[in-house]
Amino acid sequence: MLKKILSLTSFEYLFSVLALFHLSQGLIPLLIIRGASEGDGINLTNYDYSINAKISILIYLISFLLLVLRWKKVADILTKDKLIWPFILVISLSSFWSVAPSETFRYSIYAIGTTAFGIYLATRYTFQQLFNILCGTFILSVVLSVLFVVALPHYGIMAALHEGAVRGVYTHKNQFGLVMVPAAVIFLLRASNGKSLSWLFWLLLAVTVALVVLSRSTTSLGNLLIMLSLCALYRIFRWRYEYMITAILLGLIIGIAGILLFIYYGESDLLLVAVGKDSTFSGRTDIWLAVLEMINRRFWLGYGLAAFWRGLEGPSAFVELAVRTQVAYAHNGFLDLWLGLGLIGVFTFLVSFFNTAIKSLTLLRNTKTVEGLWPLLFLTYILLSNISEGTIVTMDNMFWAIYVALNFSLAIAQENNYSLEK
Repeated sequence: MLKKILSLTSFEYLFSVLALFHLSQGLIPLLIIRGASEGDGINLTNYDYSINAKISILIYLISFLLLVLRWKKVADILTKDKLIWPFILVISLSSFWSVAPSETFRYSIYAIGTTAFGIYLATRYTFQQLFNILCGTFILSVVLSVLFVVALPHYGIMAALHEGAVRGVYTHKNQFGLVMVPAAVIFLLRASNGKSLSWLFWLLLAVTVALVVLSRSTTSLGNLLIMLSLCALYRIFRWRYEYMITAILLGLIIGIAGILLFIYYGESDLLLVAVGKDSTFSGRTDIWLAVLEMINRRFWLGYGLAAFWRGLEGPSAFVELAVRTQVAYAHNGFLDLWLGLGLIGVFTFLVSFFNTAIKSLTLLRNTKTVEGLWPLLFLTYILLSNISEGTIVTMDNMFWAIYVALNFSLAIAQENNYSLEK
């Protein structure tokens, strides 16, 4: 009996790490396109990605099976946070008003499956265990990326339009950067807690920072600097109220001064040129203006989950013709969410998000460990990463799974007076 229990536990840990890695869109998509790069004359949408989808479906089926094995505990936990369910309901119903019902239905299944996996993580693991699983996932991602860069540069390093930019085991340097930034945060927290093997995590942190720099993703590098700074600054929330409020006010003053400075010098593009951007942020503002026009046409319910961006065959044709280039997404997660699910979808998500953020802040103030710090850092990264990219667009990725896991884990912690043990 003991051997069976240990065997199931080992399987679940391995399954959780590999599933999160797969949902980060690592390795398999890169192998499918055989190392092709943006701008080398190959249409990346013409490849058959069905094997990637089949692996995702397998993860969802295993997640549902593991949830059924603990159905009593799961049923109890699902009622602990009701604010996420309106958003899930909007996702589930969006095929009824979608401009591409079959596509929306397919992605709705992926979103529900990824949600089930996130619920599994919350019901199966404590905060400490979930933190360790994230460590394992990011270690796998970093190690494999280094191996691909060194041993298989055709795959690990981009060519053509972004020649020389490191992408590791991901299809694009921006996708690579999106994953590496939270990896660096996790490694820094793990290294700074003073436990065994801290030297290893300092080394992993150095390697990860170097990879972000070599990726030449300006957005990821900026987010990395912000997030590593917040690892120290967020500890202010653990101070006594009078000190905490003073520090926050000082930070707001400095932040506002920085924004005004940016606006002033931005008129001459000095700061933008310094970070390799122009006044349109590499064309993003042109895309955003066209996207806003399309949002106004279906303001409340949107075009359906994953139904908008279909090249010249879908409503995205207006955007592509307006900016005179191919566009695969809005380069802003919140605009993409609005395109897909309308204002109702954005509103229901934000209600859930800010509820989770309040719980994260409360957890931070009631704990002294790094496990109590990372939920608020992760939610901050969700906001940052969706300003110029997108991590919450189709809800079939690692970030949505972690968000769902945090949502229910925090609800459990709240019921237990913010103890990190279930």
